[in-house]
Amino acid sequence: MDVETFTHQQQLQQAGRGDRVARTREAIIASALALALAGEVAPIVRDIAKMAGVSARTVFQHFSDTAELYVAVLSRVLAAVTGEAPDHSTAWPIDERITMIIDQCGDRCERLLPMWTFIETLQRRSSDAAELVVAMYTANRMQLSRSFDRELTALPPEAREQTLNALAMAHAPESWVVLRQRLGLTVEQARDELRFVTRAIFADGAPRR
Repeated sequence: MDVETFTHQQQLQQAGRGDRVARTREAIIASALALALAGEVAPIVRDIAKMAGVSARTVFQHFSDTAELYVAVLSRVLAAVTGEAPDHSTAWPIDERITMIIDQCGDRCERLLPMWTFIETLQRRSSDAAELVVAMYTANRMQLSRSFDRELTALPPEAREQTLNALAMAHAPESWVVLRQRLGLTVEQARDELRFVTRAIFADGAPRR
């Protein structure tokens, strides 16, 4: 066997090991996510490992502790929900924009709903998790600012900031949790309430066309 062939085989073996490591890591994250979505506030390593088809020791070969694993789960979830919210043209009528944004907000928050207690608990225990959640709120606020730029620009600076803050609060996941879990509304009822609140926010002073 010449040197070139030997080197090539080594590269293939290393690539194969890299793929296995990536697949194992992915299986562990997916298992922890599945447990969190099932309502587990702090999925235990034994259950995560069993679902992933690995040993508990293997879990800790990929993650230094459960907090690091949970943050990886949170990062995956928030990247998915914040990455699927396109901006809406301000040329569209405001009612159309409100409806589309509420529909997206409802879909996004409904996906977070089963694991919201997990997210709240984790962000209190981990600064990395807290930063991820803050980034989600920041992205949501920026999207609202762009989507309603025409209406917000027409307001005085102080009113503009207050209006944007009110929009961000109304569209936060906590609001969806209150509507769905505390008040027991259906998805469509929750969307109707958010549409009502969003229209009311713009009722005083913002142009409606």
